[in-house]
Amino acid sequence: MKKIVYIFIVIIVFVAGIGIGIYARNKTLNPRAAFPSFLSDPSVFFLNKGVGIEQDLLYHDVDIVDFIENGSKKTKVAVEGIVEIVTAEPDGDAHVVVKSNIGSALVTEFIPEIKSLNLPAVGEKIRIWGISRFDEPHNWWEIHPVIGWEKMQ
Repeated sequence: MKKIVYIFIVIIVFVAGIGIGIYARNKTLNPRAAFPSFLSDPSVFFLNKGVGIEQDLLYHDVDIVDFIENGSKKTKVAVEGIVEIVTAEPDGDAHVVVKSNIGSALVTEFIPEIKSLNLPAVGEKIRIWGISRFDEPHNWWEIHPVIGWEKMQ
């Protein structure tokens, strides 16, 4: 009888672990990001050896309007737009709202931990990159934190 109880407890703990894992996965920074499969890293190593660029290190250029509406499957993204608003937030972050050429607006957040990053000026056309995430309380996609930006011509 004790064996059955122990087996039952192990099964419950295993199932609970899977449930917690699924819940945590759904609350990640980018819920559309794909987990690599068990064999993806070794296969990429053998099939793409010599390429020299790790895909995860790249910031993927995405259309700002598409990103505002649909987000991105990529965790690291870059968009281009015009700075519309720069505001300081009570939590120490700075919100920089970047407008597309058709008027859609994307919130990006600069965090105080990245001290070397200056804020762009209102009206500047910029390329801005960082981590994509879905902000559930506001129900929008954003770049938070911003890792870098550059002024465009």
